[in-house]
Amino acid sequence: MKTFSSVVIATLTMVGMASAQPAKPATPATPAAPAAGAKVDAKAGAAAPMAAPTPPAEIKAMLKASAGNWKCTGSGMGPDMTMGPMKATMKSKADLDGFWIQEAFEGAMGKNKFKFTSFTTFDGSSKKWRRVMVDNMGGQAMGTSDGLKDGKVTFNMDVMGSGQTGMMKDTVDMTDPKLVKASGEMSMDKGKTWNKVYEMSCKK
Repeated sequence: MKTFSSVVIATLTMVGMASAQPAKPATPATPAAPAAGAKVDAKAGAAAPMAAPTPPAEIKAMLKASAGNWKCTGSGMGPDMTMGPMKATMKSKADLDGFWIQEAFEGAMGKNKFKFTSFTTFDGSSKKWRRVMVDNMGGQAMGTSDGLKDGKVTFNMDVMGSGQTGMMKDTVDMTDPKLVKASGEMSMDKGKTWNKVYEMSCKK
């Protein structure tokens, strides 16, 4: 019975392979030669040149609100895990031919300094914003946002650094026309508990 089953399986496999073989392509018809004296268009049948991609309009719209030099004040979590006063500057601009928004951040809490560079773009296929961030302590973060809602933008990111991994919610509040507020929460237990790691207000 085992031998019979093996033969059946092998036969079905061979039949399946044979049926899966592509059909022999038909011989293409030979194009008719142009009539004597007729003009030949050299461009006819030539492939149209591929248009160069252009940055999403959403990026240009976001830059109208975010581009420029910002000064920020607030508080952040230090090495001792307590919140302390913080001052920072941030420069935001278009980069890489307008496909990304680059933000360069430099902050200080007393003698402790913190820097990061982030790149943000808009993914038209998923209708989401994507962000990549690296800092001066070997840390990195990657995540997405659904975009502006009720005047706020929240990025949900996975973070990694110093041999640890976690989750972060980074929120920018633009409901006040005079300043931009930003805050961040982090979870080290896969979202069970969240702790605020910074909050600040920024002006141009």
